[in-house]
Amino acid sequence: MEMILIPEGTFLMGAAENDFSSAPDERPQHEVHLPQFYMDKYEVNVEQYAAFLNRLGAYERACEGVDCAWPQELAGYTSYLARQDIGDGSVQYFAVTGFANYPINHVSWFGAKTYCESVGARLPTEAEWEYAARGTDGRIYPWGNLTPDPEGDLAIFQSESYEQLLPVDGLPNGVSPFGIYAMAGNVWEWTADWYNEDYYEESEINDPAGPETGFARVIRGGAWPFNNQADRIRSTNRSSLSPDFISSAVGFRCVRAP
Repeated sequence: MEMILIPEGTFLMGAAENDFSSAPDERPQHEVHLPQFYMDKYEVNVEQYAAFLNRLGAYERACEGVDCAWPQELAGYTSYLARQDIGDGSVQYFAVTGFANYPINHVSWFGAKTYCESVGARLPTEAEWEYAARGTDGRIYPWGNLTPDPEGDLAIFQSESYEQLLPVDGLPNGVSPFGIYAMAGNVWEWTADWYNEDYYEESEINDPAGPETGFARVIRGGAWPFNNQADRIRSTNRSSLSPDFISSAVGFRCVRAP
């Protein structure tokens, strides 16, 4: 698990008033200060998650009473996670041949959280995620302010087919200012925070951890499907899902303290 140290810093979180692609829940823009932390350079891949399930021994209701993730036999062709009965009453999880380094998907928030904890890490807060994605210069996308082309080399989004997904180390031209890959497109990423559309009006300045309660968890970064156009993969864009929701378009990465 390769991680990058994100230095302590202060940045403006949320969309600028002149960002006409932004939604109301991205405002007001506000100052946030974060201590340093390590973040996964890449999204967690299928091979890593398969190894986790092999340690755990099961996926069904195995992550705080919720399914951790769905293998291909349940999710279908949009999963590269395979499950095989090895004949002695136990099962083995593995990546479909050729897809070990693709991002894990069909994973619940509980499955993401439990994985991170199993490797001595945790899910990023929403503030940590945005800071790692855009740095301190107010850029709209991880690479800058250039609006990406779906056929270009910056991000996987607005795709006609799941087959356009790329490995977690694809598209180096789209990295964030800290060198983090795929923080725009590919798959949405779970964060630790509960979602509240008005949270920015009351957010703390120092290391905010999000609302104390809620019904859905924040996801960030946009994803591969056709309905994820350029506005959805902006670094300030916010969305949310029920933590037990499982989708072909959602994965995650981890962070940890230095």
